Amino acid sequence: MPSPERGLTLVEVLVVLIALVIGVVLLIPAFAQVSRRDRVARCIGNLQTLHRAQAGAGPPGTRLGGEYWLRLRSAEPPLVGPEALRCPLVDRPDAPPLQYMGPRTDPAALSDLHPIGCDQETNHSQNMRQGGNVLLKSGEVLTEKGDAGLWLDARSKYCRP
Repeated sequence: MPSPERGLTLVEVLVVLIALVIGVVLLIPAFAQVSRRDRVARCIGNLQTLHRAQAGAGPPGTRLGGEYWLRLRSAEPPLVGPEALRCPLVDRPDAPPLQYMGPRTDPAALSDLHPIGCDQETNHSQNMRQGGNVLLKSGEVLTEKGDAGLWLDARSKYCRP
């Protein structure tokens, strides 16, 4: 007696497709979260690069705020590339070339625990609720969540655009 041909039924194909779609839908947010963490880590790296470069740049003179970091780019030879001045979380085409705030006062007069740089207010989110990174004089970078604590102090008291 001939054996019947074995194949997939329409129901089996639909079950497999539905399982694949559910798997993809569950993985998309996980990939987005990993991508965001990677960009936050690169932002931290940029602030650390700025800290290392400013240590070899000499006294800032009157250059404070954002100009404190821009002087590193305009040195001969440049101490940092343009990518170090840009936060990887900012993907707006109209974004300024400098996306970090610099110190309000000469860092030489500050203690190691004082902020000397931070993200601009909307780097990590349009409404500032995601917080941002704060560069301390010691070179340590802290990631602050929300719109409070050291992140708020850095933006309002210690740093300026």
